Amino acid sequence: MTYRAGLALGILLGVLAGIALVALLLKKKVLDMHFDERQELARGKAFQYGFLTLLAAAYAYGVSDVVLGRWCDVLTGVSICIALSVCVFAVACILKDAYLSLQERPRAVMTLFALLSAVNLGLGGLYAASGDLMQDGVLTFRAVNPIFGAATLVILVVYIVNHLLRDREEAE
Repeated sequence: MTYRAGLALGILLGVLAGIALVALLLKKKVLDMHFDERQELARGKAFQYGFLTLLAAAYAYGVSDVVLGRWCDVLTGVSICIALSVCVFAVACILKDAYLSLQERPRAVMTLFALLSAVNLGLGGLYAASGDLMQDGVLTFRAVNPIFGAATLVILVVYIVNHLLRDREEAE
């Protein structure tokens, strides 16, 4: 029972830390969240893509559980679905130049993504080294960190590549 209580407390503290971080970024004006009309339309379309991806991923996860048996715990399966849909949303926004508002500082946001990727992938590496990612052939909740680390890394890489290609086009 204490193990589950500790797990619940850890999840709660993680969520609270995330909320505090977003509040701090909003207060420091790193996250402005004011988009022009073109960006709002592009974000709406990206949200549709992300939502449809979430539905498809959740269904695929359910089918895989029925067909393959229990291959991951529920929190991990849901996290995979969420990370995939967030990646689709973010990549669609980035490609339509609707990811950051016109007032946001890209370096600060991308530094945050690099930090989130490094921390989550680092934790994933520690869990993999200790053998905590799999238990009895089932992917455990410890895989959530590397899943979200990979998702933030994908978003970061797509943003950087898109930014470099846009700068290159503007130079020509």
